[in-house]
Amino acid sequence: MEELLTTKELSDFLRLNEKKVYQLIKEGGIPHVRIAGKWLFPKGHIQRWIDERVQREKDIYMVGSDDILLARLLALYSREHFPQSLTFYSSVGSMRGIEALAHKKGHACCAHLLDRETGEYNLPFLNRHLASQKYIVVNLCYRGQGLLVPKGNPLGIKGLEDVVKKGRRFINRNEGSGTRLLLEYLLNEKGLAGKEMVGFADEVDTHLEVALKVLFGEAAVGLGIEYVAHLLPLDFIPLREERFDLVIPKELWPTQIMQGFLSYVDPAVIQRLARSLPGYNLKDTGKVIFET
Repeated sequence: MEELLTTKELSDFLRLNEKKVYQLIKEGGIPHVRIAGKWLFPKGHIQRWIDERVQREKDIYMVGSDDILLARLLALYSREHFPQSLTFYSSVGSMRGIEALAHKKGHACCAHLLDRETGEYNLPFLNRHLASQKYIVVNLCYRGQGLLVPKGNPLGIKGLEDVVKKGRRFINRNEGSGTRLLLEYLLNEKGLAGKEMVGFADEVDTHLEVALKVLFGEAAVGLGIEYVAHLLPLDFIPLREERFDLVIPKELWPTQIMQGFLSYVDPAVIQRLARSLPGYNLKDTGKVIFET
């Protein structure tokens, strides 16, 4: 039968105080079982848990927004550091990326959230959702966002007013994504309502999915980054240049693994990756935007 450790024995084994052990139980971060009201810890499971954490500290877990340049950057890092260190990327949207970071579910997140009240990118959301944590914000790039329409723009769409007032079928991004917030910001700026858009409730999770919906005629127009218009190809009607940042917990900033990754967030490296990607501006790449 597998050996079971008591809370006291586990705290000695891990060299932690018992209060920290109870915190790990509460967070669901450590293997445990409760028998007759007493917390017990299978020693074999604990050892595997430790081994997994040691391995994870060699890798980088990124969460947040969908972006082709970021994907290329992560792929380059993994290719050059395999198998010692890899990057893993969960494209859950900017807002969920910040929420994941708040719950310590990633080592960094990428975001492009435009605040309706201040017109500022990312910082107001970080102030609200990461208020209890310290973090550093580094710029990766600026991206062109605009309307994606079929080649030749057969419906003659010039802006969001045409989409709303002429009833052109729209394909939307998922709630909580930076692109969705940008749309809502631009509609509000022009006194337009999203509920008046045909297709406003139809959502997809990535820029490429938006572009494919337009390409195959399932929607007349969508909002996305400039690059996908060249990829398929489609026509692109520019609306705004947005700031795309990386958010890194301050406690991880000085670690060897994070500094190794940040050495790739360099204008020369990013310029090579972005050479065939229209719609990117690297004027502040690698610049610290904010630090708590």
